[in-house]
Parts: sequence; C-alpha cells; structure tokens
Amino acid sequence: MCALLREPSENDENDEGRPRPTVLHIDGRPYVNTAAKFWPTLIDEVLEEYPSATAIELTAPAHSPLSRRFLDPASALSEALARLRNVDIHAAIASTLAELELLGGPASVMLRILAGDAELANRDLPIDCIDADILPYLVTWLLEWTGLPESKWNDEFLSGAFTAEDRPRRRTYRIDHGLRREHLSEGLHRWSLTIMPIVERFNGD
Repeated sequence: MCALLREPSENDENDEGRPRPTVLHIDGRPYVNTAAKFWPTLIDEVLEEYPSATAIELTAPAHSPLSRRFLDPASALSEALARLRNVDIHAAIASTLAELELLGGPASVMLRILAGDAELANRDLPIDCIDADILPYLVTWLLEWTGLPESKWNDEFLSGAFTAEDRPRRRTYRIDHGLRREHLSEGLHRWSLTIMPIVERFNGD
C-alpha cells in the first residue's frame, strides 16, 4: 500500500518502521483483501496528520452502478476477457486508444478532511494509489461489511456503520459512513463518500 497523504521517505519511520494493516476481522471473520488494507491505512494517515479530524470525504465520478461484481476484481476481469474472445482485438485496441485520447485516463479521487464544519485539507489522492475506476472496488466492501443489501447500493443516499478489528496492531475501527449518489448527466454520476472513523485500542484476544 503506497503512502496516500505524504511522500514516502527512506528516513521516515512512519513509512518504514511502522507496521501496516494486513488483516481486518469483521464479525469474527478475517479479511485480507485490498479494501481491508486501504481503509485503515487511509484513516491512520489522516488521523496522524490531522488529529482533530472528524470526517473524511472522498468524491469521484461514477461511470457504472455499484454491484457485487466489484467485490471480486478477478472475476470481473475474467468476465471482461471472456467478452473479448469474439472481438477483433486490433479494433478493440484502436477503439480504446481513441477513447483515451478523447477522454483521458481515469479521473482522480478528491479528498476532503473535516473537523466539524471546518475544512482541514482538500487534495487529490495520488493517481498511482487510487483513481475513480478503482474506488468502486473499495466502496462496495464498506457496503458489504455494513450488511446493506445490494438492492440499496445505488440509492441516492445510504448510510451505515460497522466495527473492524486490526488484531495484529491492537486497534479497533468504528466506521460510520454515508454514500451519496449525484446525477451529473446521462450515464454519469458522482459518488461522495463520507467516513466518520473512531479508532480505539483493541482489547480482545
């Protein structure tokens, strides 16, 4: 997991000497996927740099509705490859390059850090760590861990909360979140995700 808020340095013990999250336990079940590492890393970095922060907001354009297929990127990739089996690969590459030239690469994810109503920071997250195309794969895990049914995932607004245990690092994360879906134009929406985290010492076994 790359540094999200600061440039890594060989002399920075926060990057080199501090253990990173490797597994989260949620309702007693361990998770070791990318989402289980990304969310505590983001929360840790925000609270380390901005101790008074009470909310983290991520905003990005959304090109596809959220669904359970985002929980399994490998299966989504296999489905995409299967669709290409009967496609002229040269024509597909030419079409993709033309689209990239017209639209550019994936959009950035904008981060806002808040303390109550006060804005502490406003910046784009590093594009080599996360972009608007990757964000849905991370957001859907928040909804899954919260226990929200898939039928609600594309509502205009939904909210929930869950508790995650980082047992190796002796931390408990209480994550309250709200996800707003705003229509921009035909076929294009914008997601605004607000996370209100509380981090405490884990006292379990």
